[in-house]
Amino acid sequence: MGIREAKVERYLDQCVRSIGGLTRKWVSPGVDGVPDRIVIAGGKVWFVEVKTSDGVLSDAQKREHIRLRDAGANVTTVYGHAGVDEFIERITG
Repeated sequence: MGIREAKVERYLDQCVRSIGGLTRKWVSPGVDGVPDRIVIAGGKVWFVEVKTSDGVLSDAQKREHIRLRDAGANVTTVYGHAGVDEFIERITG
């Protein structure tokens, strides 16, 4: 994860905490493409991939997101600070 992406990830963590939620870093040894963060807020669990505003999902990430959605999970990708703000609005809206 690049420096800029790390900043977006920290911003997501701050925003989620500000609404009373939790974030956890997700690392799944042996499984490529899992989203960066698990977000628990508003009685729901989200798997969140964090990208810079010009970031692109890898094929492994696309594949894993489909697998998670097919299993009934909430999965989203946020692009930059604006994407984090949109996500927070969506889950608090």
